[in-house]
Amino acid sequence: MTNNTGISAISAVNHMKKKGILKIVIIGFALGVGLLIVGSFFLGDKEEKSGGGEETKTQQGNFLEYKETVKLEIEEICLEIQGVKSARAVVFFDGVGESIYAQNIQSGSTDKQEYVIIGSGSGAHALYIGESLPPLSGIGVVCDTGGSDSLKNEIAALLAATYGLPLTRIYVSEG
Repeated sequence: MTNNTGISAISAVNHMKKKGILKIVIIGFALGVGLLIVGSFFLGDKEEKSGGGEETKTQQGNFLEYKETVKLEIEEICLEIQGVKSARAVVFFDGVGESIYAQNIQSGSTDKQEYVIIGSGSGAHALYIGESLPPLSGIGVVCDTGGSDSLKNEIAALLAATYGLPLTRIYVSEG
């Protein structure tokens, strides 16, 4: 039994060779593959910059910077109190913040909220505005107060007033 498909394909290739069409088909195929490869690189970069992956990195980076800033600020506040020789702070937050997206809000008989979508088809996504940083939920401080309980209480009261936390969420220990 002979394979007619294989024979007809070979005869089609031979026919294209004779007419000079084979070179055009091969060049067209190579050009198409090249355009697909180049296009996927440019399209992939565009989606990566405007998509969710970049937001998560930014959000984590901003949270870590925020956390470090608050920690250093607390340590500086403690060191400004007379009698405190050293201070090291640990801060606690409720979560890591949330992404904020643009919304259309329509008021009327029924309030309606919709996210603003940019792009179309598979490239459509909500318009990212930024992120909210989480609230401070607790502070731990280890400092050298010379063993003074009144100084530790003063530090706790100052931090409670500064950051709007109850005294039960602040712990000051001797280092």
